[in-house]
Amino acid sequence: MATLNAVGSSLRYRNILVVIKQTAFEEYSQLKLRGQAPKALRWKRLEQRYKAHKQCVNDLLSVLRQHQVNFSCVNRVELDRQHL
Repeated sequence: MATLNAVGSSLRYRNILVVIKQTAFEEYSQLKLRGQAPKALRWKRLEQRYKAHKQCVNDLLSVLRQHQVNFSCVNRVELDRQHL
């Protein structure tokens, strides 16, 4: 993450692009809806990792808001040159 200025708590960047990955739980859930998910998946473990990931993303966004940083979010699968 960006370093803090010595003068205040504002971050040095004006705009930050937060790229959010799609977790395995999300991918397999989509496959499950179509009846294509493997049967031997450890759903509980995948769900725990998904929840931990979501909490991490939410914590990061909270910090950015707290420091009044302009940011936008995009899913990694949708990331394109237009976002840069």
